[in-house]
Amino acid sequence: MTETVTAVIVAAGSSTRMGFDKLAYTWQGRSVLERSVQAFDRHPLVSELVLVAGPGNRERAEAIAAACRLPARVVEGGATRAESVRRGALAASGQLLAIHDAARPFVSEKVITAALEGAARCGAAAPAVPVKDTVKVARDGRVQSTPDRAALFAVQTPQCVDRARYLAALETVDYAALTDDCQVMEQAGCPVLLTTGDYANYKITTREDLPKEDTAMDMRVGHGYDVHKLVEGRRLILGGVDIPYEKGLLGHSDADVLAHAIMDALLGAAGLGDIGRHFPDSDPAYKGADSLKLASHVAALLAKEGWTVQNVDATILCQAPKLAPHIPTMMVNLAAALNLPEGRVHVKATTEEKLGFTGAGQGIAAHAVALLTR
Repeated sequence: MTETVTAVIVAAGSSTRMGFDKLAYTWQGRSVLERSVQAFDRHPLVSELVLVAGPGNRERAEAIAAACRLPARVVEGGATRAESVRRGALAASGQLLAIHDAARPFVSEKVITAALEGAARCGAAAPAVPVKDTVKVARDGRVQSTPDRAALFAVQTPQCVDRARYLAALETVDYAALTDDCQVMEQAGCPVLLTTGDYANYKITTREDLPKEDTAMDMRVGHGYDVHKLVEGRRLILGGVDIPYEKGLLGHSDADVLAHAIMDALLGAAGLGDIGRHFPDSDPAYKGADSLKLASHVAALLAKEGWTVQNVDATILCQAPKLAPHIPTMMVNLAAALNLPEGRVHVKATTEEKLGFTGAGQGIAAHAVALLTR
């Protein structure tokens, strides 16, 4: 697939059936809106995001957009969902649109990919799942007919469309009352492909739909350790900070011992090996590599496996130079690389009272502990 993709996250609803802003509902440290946005921010086929917000959540949407890895902007929604989507589409630049209800926070990479590839082939596609229950058509409480369940599908989002064709269709159809994005394409005579959805990709509509804190969640702890020798003629980089010093750390990459320990803690907690397995020093592609970029790759691996990083705590063992002035920037850099809120990555530094190889100034070591949940 070669088309560029804009994810349009529709978050301008009033939540009248809920009685409060359901998109702000938070569990396991992330809100409904954050989870929906992050699913697309981490997707390899998406190149930008447009969040369509209402007056009540504009500020929150702006903060979430600012934390995104991809370019993201916020636009004001309209009086109806269809008008909100139209405004999002006009603000987008991608050749394909992935239009997603923000109230579906459990959408998977697999579902998104299938819908995008379907739209690339035929112009419009939406994930769907077979209807499980028998459906009755009724009037005034009396059954009029029973459709064949084998032909019925519950349609989900993201509904993916060719942007140019979608905008052209909006000019020819009365879209105000339509509740489904692909209906616009249907009314304009465009074919719509149904792709494989997921029953877990449900829409939060009533209080009963709200996820509860899962006391039986999968929780993993990982420990990472790394050490590098101090030598002349190398830069000293720790947590992505270039620290002025007469020596630097020797290594195949930039030798950021702190980032390496943290990556090993994360990979170990998830059971995904270590950095030697993912970024071998025998591979010239990693010669002089920026360890923060490698950390971003590790974060993507964890997200793909469904893991959420709850926190990272690390300690640097270093006799010299003094690291305290640089630690706040290290924490900001590492949190950004791991796509985490600031405050979930903590870094400390200590000397070893001139004991051992670190105390003698021969090298620098780092320990890290990470907590993952899913």
